[in-house]
Amino acid sequence: MFTRIANARHVLLAVALSATAGVAVPVTTASAAPVPQAASSNCPMQMLTSPSWTQRADVVDSDPTGRYQVGHAYDATYTTHLLRWTNGVPQDLGTAHTGASGVNTQGDVVGTITTGDDPAGTGWRYHGGEFSPLPGLTAQAESYPSAINADGAVAGVSSLGSITVPVVWSTDGSVRRLALLPGDTSGWANDIDDDGTLVGFSSGASGEHAVRWLPDGTVERLQEVNPAHSSTAVAIRNGSVLGQDIPGIGVTSSLLWRAGATDPEQLSNGTPQAVNARGAVVELTVPDAKLWLTEPDGTVRSLPTDTTPYATGGVTALTDDGVAYGHWNSTPVSWDCRPPVSAP
Repeated sequence: MFTRIANARHVLLAVALSATAGVAVPVTTASAAPVPQAASSNCPMQMLTSPSWTQRADVVDSDPTGRYQVGHAYDATYTTHLLRWTNGVPQDLGTAHTGASGVNTQGDVVGTITTGDDPAGTGWRYHGGEFSPLPGLTAQAESYPSAINADGAVAGVSSLGSITVPVVWSTDGSVRRLALLPGDTSGWANDIDDDGTLVGFSSGASGEHAVRWLPDGTVERLQEVNPAHSSTAVAIRNGSVLGQDIPGIGVTSSLLWRAGATDPEQLSNGTPQAVNARGAVVELTVPDAKLWLTEPDGTVRSLPTDTTPYATGGVTALTDDGVAYGHWNSTPVSWDCRPPVSAP
């Protein structure tokens, strides 16, 4: 799952409002985000196979093993088709359920249907060859799933009017509201780990702040580099949380809360893309609009795209062994960033 930004899966999906005074948060001294050093090597890029009729396509998520990816293809009439790749082979899942946002290791897919000019969304899950609805908290509420874990639990949001609240759907499709920070009024669950831990943001009068929900539903505000800034958590994998520091004025930077750590690491200026079980991170940096993968040992590798001043590539998922999936212009691609295998 920011991924999944997507995830879209997922960065800055709502206007920042956030946490109230009275929530005690330790202060970490802010510092300028580092700039990636010269990459030790590039990650080779490869286009994903798409149906012959495809005019353009995208990939929005991959499961952590890399067996499944999910995205969309657009035909000659620019009708949107849901695609799921299995071991590199695309399958057309039709035009009735689009707006995919996540896929898990079982090949289950989640997404949101929007109809015509109506922005209202209805969440869905694809499992065992069948689609089923993911309901909102009330019959009138909209639902927007963001990510799905290995067990089939789904993170997302339910909204009614201008109010959005984070939720989690169980494997049976039942929906449960997640707690916000004291005094806050809205939020979003962007991703869910395999143990049921969720991440996202809680927002209220003073801004938007990254939070983590433990499997029992307890909400925790994640420590920030500057509590005066807004922040969000966009992805989690094996306990490591990827997020973003959002100053009111100035350039955003990526944050990484490693598994078991309290203080975040401030990464490069730009936008976080994806994190894997090793704690490797992909970022889209500014102002150079380039993609970089950084391993926990500090090794940096480049994910090549066009050399223009504008971002032509983006990453939506990073497998546990180091293959990144995303887009290059209007083409779904992968970058092979797996560590080299040493000769015996």
